[in-house]
Amino acid sequence: MPVITRLPARHVHLDFHTSEHVPDVGSRFSRKQFQKALKLGRVNHITVFAKCHHSWSYYPTSVGMVHPKLKKGLDLMGEQIAACREIGVRVPIYYTVGWSATDAQMHPEWCARNKDGSIAANQFPPDAKPTDRKPMVSWKYLCTNTGYRQLILEQTREICQRYPVDGFFYDICGHEQCYCDPCRADMARDGVNIDDEPAVKKWYVSQWVSFYEACRRVILELHPQASVFFNGRANLTTPADILAQQTHFEMEDLPTTWGGYDKFPPRAKYFATYDTAAGRQPRAMLAMSGKFHTMWGEFGGFKHPDAIRFEAAGMIAYGAACSFGDQMHPNGEMDLATYRNIGQAYQYVEAIEDFGLESRPWANLGVFLTGGRKFGEHGDGTQAHDQGVVNMLMEAQLDFEIAHPHAPAEDWQRYDTIILTGGQCLDAAMAQRFAAYVKAGGSLLVLHQSMLDANAATSLLDIGGKYIGPAEFEIDYTLVGKALSQDLVDSPFLNYTAAARVKSGWGAKVLAAVRLPFFNRTFAHYCSHQNAPYHEKDAAHPAAMQKGRTVYLAHPLGEMYYRHGARVHRQLFLNALRRLYNRPLITAALPSAGRVNLLHQPQHRRYVAHLTYGPPLQRGRCTVIEDLPILRDVEVTIRLPEKIKRAWEPTTGHKLKLSKGSHGTRRIVIPQLHGHAMAALAY
Repeated sequence: MPVITRLPARHVHLDFHTSEHVPDVGSRFSRKQFQKALKLGRVNHITVFAKCHHSWSYYPTSVGMVHPKLKKGLDLMGEQIAACREIGVRVPIYYTVGWSATDAQMHPEWCARNKDGSIAANQFPPDAKPTDRKPMVSWKYLCTNTGYRQLILEQTREICQRYPVDGFFYDICGHEQCYCDPCRADMARDGVNIDDEPAVKKWYVSQWVSFYEACRRVILELHPQASVFFNGRANLTTPADILAQQTHFEMEDLPTTWGGYDKFPPRAKYFATYDTAAGRQPRAMLAMSGKFHTMWGEFGGFKHPDAIRFEAAGMIAYGAACSFGDQMHPNGEMDLATYRNIGQAYQYVEAIEDFGLESRPWANLGVFLTGGRKFGEHGDGTQAHDQGVVNMLMEAQLDFEIAHPHAPAEDWQRYDTIILTGGQCLDAAMAQRFAAYVKAGGSLLVLHQSMLDANAATSLLDIGGKYIGPAEFEIDYTLVGKALSQDLVDSPFLNYTAAARVKSGWGAKVLAAVRLPFFNRTFAHYCSHQNAPYHEKDAAHPAAMQKGRTVYLAHPLGEMYYRHGARVHRQLFLNALRRLYNRPLITAALPSAGRVNLLHQPQHRRYVAHLTYGPPLQRGRCTVIEDLPILRDVEVTIRLPEKIKRAWEPTTGHKLKLSKGSHGTRRIVIPQLHGHAMAALAY
């Protein structure tokens, strides 16, 4: 299978889900106008549609169904491919899988089924009347373990035989279980108990893998260098055997409505080192946002070009190529205002892309992800423990990498400290790896229940105490000692989730105490509007303790910060981390909305420090970037093993002065940060 190591950096994902009730489809399409839009947008990579969620195809298929209102004689997809080829634009092909409305209506036997036999669907009320308002993103799921699979494979082959294929983008490939008749029969054959939901999900993964392999065989037989991507299957919780089917990784993050601007960085860091941790060639990453204000299917929605530029710069800053979603009008005419906006961002990307792509993160702080949301959930797939921890690190401008569990032991030795984020996650083998890491000189910051066996309430790490059990109260309070007191109040502060109970043992130093509430809030026992006040005596189990190079924090600080955002919890976390970790490779004097990411490009013998600053604003259901205030004279401190010969700002070429800092560090000053800035460091 081909491994895509670099993609063109300026991509548009051109949606074209078009109802049969819309007339004159493609009637105003023009090759020249299409090309004009791409040139205006400085686009060098665009995905065009073979088949949409309405089940319609946009080329003269003899396998699928041509859109009934498509302009007579028009091969829309073929014309788009030809237009792109004429101007040197890469053009992969979109094909829907999981949602295909007319197929579902004509072939209910192809629909995925819930356990009760009902059709599995997203936002699709089973009792909806034709005149009821249809919810957003409302589709029935189809199962590729039915006759539907043959249709997809035959149409894929037809496309591959008729057209030059740069790549395929299969969409909606993340449905996680099905109880249709073929699936029930095959599960019975394979000895899978349909009442065992984890077993059903695991079995269904194997069905997806079989489908992916079949698609790839068809494509690569005729187009061996084509990219193949199955959307919805590049999340932090995606099983490894599914990730193995991807030629590259596309991260569909719409920060305005799908989780905010801090969702993308940990995903990018995860996939940037996913392959190298296993000794494989790293696959290219493509980060996906939208030109629209909210999400897909919003005709006439616009982001300001400043926001698009900020998002694009952030993608490059984490080593990913850029992609912005658009939706072409059914008449086939491209909206030039959209491409003027995108073009402003992509003009900047042209200047910076070589300083972000084909790189890898470079940090000496590791984060071990300890759990995921419901398997297969669309979007980032991270758990609140994980996202909250990395949010606290990013807000403190503490750069990090993902410590992959499949990485060899020597790979972990690059990290001065590894953070376990709070979820119950270990087995005996992984616990032994952590013990060996500490014995070799590493240090651990362990949160909440991440020292426990994933399948039992048994502590597998030496954190300096004995695990007693989960919390007995819903909330509790922390009273810090002198060791963790920097910038914290000297009275008990509230925790929205109570601590795991661990009794400190010999050799452990208690760093913070727990104060318990008088009672949980019930109708029988309550006090004031929210939670009960605290006892004035410390609980038997502490909030924080340290044994050697291991610090334990009993509260789920990551999860609490993700859900509640209290600064005292972030400060407690950072104070504890600083007891172990005080030699970062890069720091930057930025406000909390500032982000810093250090990339290494060994092929160019250079490091590149990327800084971004764009405070997000919450407006209704959307998170927006509007104000990009200019920061001046931003001080950056670096600590690198190589001797840095020169430093410069890549977009201007201006030299940056290197001066000596304390403890072997070097300092540079970034004269101006307007959304994004870089410092290249040659050695």
